[in-house]
Amino acid sequence: MQTAELLGIHRTTLRNWKLTHDEIRRLYQSDGQDGDEERKKQVEEALLKRAIGYTQTEITRQVGKDGKLGVVKTVEKQVMPSTTAQIFWLKNRCGYEWDGGVVDDEENEGGVVVIPEARTENEGEF
Repeated sequence: MQTAELLGIHRTTLRNWKLTHDEIRRLYQSDGQDGDEERKKQVEEALLKRAIGYTQTEITRQVGKDGKLGVVKTVEKQVMPSTTAQIFWLKNRCGYEWDGGVVDDEENEGGVVVIPEARTENEGEF
């Protein structure tokens, strides 16, 4: 396994990690289309979340005098929407309306573009 070699561990160790850690097992469960569709859905959801913004809770923990880990403070932070993510999402979901190529003026009503025919080398010669 190339992964084990890159990590500098034995293949058996990697195999055991896959059995005991869900995150690692999921990385190796790309059963063709099902895995790809699931990852695509996760990326779409993450992109939309970033486009509209979200609230994130951060918890600070510290070891107390009694030696136990305790919560010192909990803070809610607002992650602002990303304009880049919004544009990316709109271009992929709304297509031609957001691709940057359509100009909304009187000459181009309805998004119709007239492309002149290509001329061949012999055309127009008598």
